[in-house]
Amino acid sequence: MNDSVKTDFKYVGTRPVRPDGPDKVTGRAKYGADLNLPGMLHAHYVRSPHAHAVIKSIDFSAALQLPGVVATMTGDDLPEPGDKLMKGAEIEMKLSDMAPVVMARGR
Repeated sequence: MNDSVKTDFKYVGTRPVRPDGPDKVTGRAKYGADLNLPGMLHAHYVRSPHAHAVIKSIDFSAALQLPGVVATMTGDDLPEPGDKLMKGAEIEMKLSDMAPVVMARGR
């Protein structure tokens, strides 16, 4: 192995300037989780504690009685995975990229 090979790296081995660094280390940085808008809803995911378990039924009645609960949903409420596009004001994404990750089906 030849140790005399000279390489001209511009960024490797340097300390780049991080313009957001001071805000992150002082707690001033704002993240998506910091956003709070009027009428905004929050989601809570409940997962089975058993890997690959078959869910036979779910009773949502107790959850729907809690104050602030607006709706419940399962994987059956999502469209079937495929190449259908979901379009909004500023977004366009394939549901097949999202749906399988959000909720399992048939387990």
